[in-house]
Formats: sequence, C-alpha cells, structure tokens
Amino acid sequence: MKVILTGENSYIGNRACELLKSFGHEAKCVSVRNGIDDLDLKGVDAVVHCAALVHKNKKESVGRYYKVNYELTGELAELAKDSGVKHFVYLSTMAVYGDEAEEIGNKTPLRPSTPYGKSKQKAEKAIRELSSEEFKVSVLRPPMVYGQGCPGNYRRLEKFAKWAFIVPDTQNVKSLLYVDNLTNFICEVIEEGFKGVFNVMDGDYTSTADLVTLIGQARGRKIYKSVILGKILKLFGKVAFVRKSFGTLYYDDTIAVKLDYYSQREAVYITEGNEDIEEISETVPALEMDTHIVKDKASAEGVKEPNKENEGETN
Repeated sequence: MKVILTGENSYIGNRACELLKSFGHEAKCVSVRNGIDDLDLKGVDAVVHCAALVHKNKKESVGRYYKVNYELTGELAELAKDSGVKHFVYLSTMAVYGDEAEEIGNKTPLRPSTPYGKSKQKAEKAIRELSSEEFKVSVLRPPMVYGQGCPGNYRRLEKFAKWAFIVPDTQNVKSLLYVDNLTNFICEVIEEGFKGVFNVMDGDYTSTADLVTLIGQARGRKIYKSVILGKILKLFGKVAFVRKSFGTLYYDDTIAVKLDYYSQREAVYITEGNEDIEEISETVPALEMDTHIVKDKASAEGVKEPNKENEGETN
C-alpha cells in the first residue's frame, strides 16, 4: 500500500511513517509548509495528515491557524479525493471539546475555546463532508501524546519526577496516549479501512500523581503521593498550569477507544529509557496483536462516535 504522510518534521508523522515501512508499506513523509500545488497524489492509497500549526505557537495570528489547520486541510482532502486516494486519515485533537469539559462522553458538545481547537473542528467538518464509499475519512482525536523525544507537558512532569520525592495527589483522571499506541492504530486504520471518529487513548486511565510516580519508578526513584498537598493545589485550580497538569480531562467509556498495543506502564518505562523487559513483564502480560481492545470495538463505520447534533459549528 502506498501512503503519504504530511508533516516532514512531525513527531507523530515520522514515527508513523517508519512503522508503516516496517510493515511493508511504501510510505513517505512530505512537507506541506509551502502549500500543496506540487504535491502529486496519483497512485496513492492513503493520506495521513499530521501537519498542523499547534497551540504552543502563541504569537501566531488567528488567521494563520485557520489557513494552516482548516483551509489547507480541506484543500488537501479535496486533492486526495480528486486524485483517486481511497482513504484520508486526519490527526485532530481532544481540544475540539474545549477547556471546560472534564469528563468527555457521547453527549459532550464540541466547544473548542482556542484558535487551534476551533480550526481543527472546522477542518473535521470540512473533510467529513467529503466522505463517501470511494473516499473513506477517519478522524483521530488524541489527548496528550507522550513518548521518547516528545514535546509538550509530559516533559515538564518528567523533569519534576527527576528531583521530587513527593507529588501532590489531586486524584484527577486523565486520558493519555503513548505515541506508538497511536502510530500502531494509524497503521491499523489504514490496513483495515476503519472510518469515522476515534477518541483514542491508552488502555488505562491515570492521574498526574500516578504518572509522576510511575516515571520515578522507571528511573529507579521512589516518589510519594500526598492527598493533602493535592487538596491545597486544588485551591489554585483556575491557574492554567495547575488546571492543565493536575486537572481532570478524559474520555469516558461511552466514546473512548482504548489502545493497548503497549500498556501504560510499559510505555512509560520505554519513554524513560528503561527497557528492562523482565521488570515490566512482572505486571504486564505479553500482548498479542490480534487480541487488543481495538479489535473488539472498531468497525468500518467508526467507534462510538459522538451524537451528530453535538458536532455543529462553533459560533
């Protein structure tokens, strides 16, 4: 199968590209930074659109977000369809649900609150309108992605775990996603022809305190959890860093697509450079690729998609 991935310097795109090649596919990661006028998609079976302007670029104008994340995505999907591509896979984001949502279920409306989230939602709507029997569209909405060399909030928690001996336990609930759980699922979506909306996450929920203590374990450090410190920290729950790092944000079981190519414990150990398989396997059973949870949930029509009435435009 011939696959084109966008985002030449994309963390996820490059990981997915290498994995597709290892599975025997002809895969190439390309840049769309200067547009798609010179992009030839003739003979391509699937396009995986990973390139995006992310919310970390605070200096970017609102118009730039819409041009890159919305307009370019729509143009790419139209080019793919006109070129005879059979499958378009779009890497969206949990941010389409906004900052106010904590427990996200099948009745949670899409209410993005940032230019990044709003532009991603508009792109979702545009490409899904192109979907047909001949042109499958798959939308993946990952939460925070972590893994070796990953950017983002995980690195802050990792740095904290390097020196801390105690972590505030706010008893929050988080959906996270290991990068190679995501890339394996991207491959499976393409190979199996899954279409629809997929609210993907690791096979287990976690809390910030549990994640920090697990990072510590992977590094051979003992970190204690403190509920008292967690209650104090909750008093500052409106502070952006506290809300993002120690607040609750997760997909509930009505819409979560739980991926367990790697258990969360195994994923964190690998991320921290500790690949002691014997130590990991004490709590993680051997995983067979044909028995993971996606096989029980996924279908050609998508997985537990939110109600259509909740997927309208944001005013």
